[in-house]
Amino acid sequence: MANDTIKINLLENGEFSPRDTASNNVGELRNELDIPADANVMVGGTIRQNDYALEDGALVAYASNNKVGG
Repeated sequence: MANDTIKINLLENGEFSPRDTASNNVGELRNELDIPADANVMVGGTIRQNDYALEDGALVAYASNNKVGG
């Protein structure tokens, strides 16, 4: 039986790093990584809402308040 995790690529310190996650969507990822509610979460370069489903290999970044980029 396959495990219940997927591998995403999370932007950390200016580069994407592979990371296993049990989260199925952006909202669950916010909880798992303690991403603030006011932060924008981008998947594939587009700001996504909490119900957006995550897929294996997704490029994920987040920024709080007036921060931009990684």
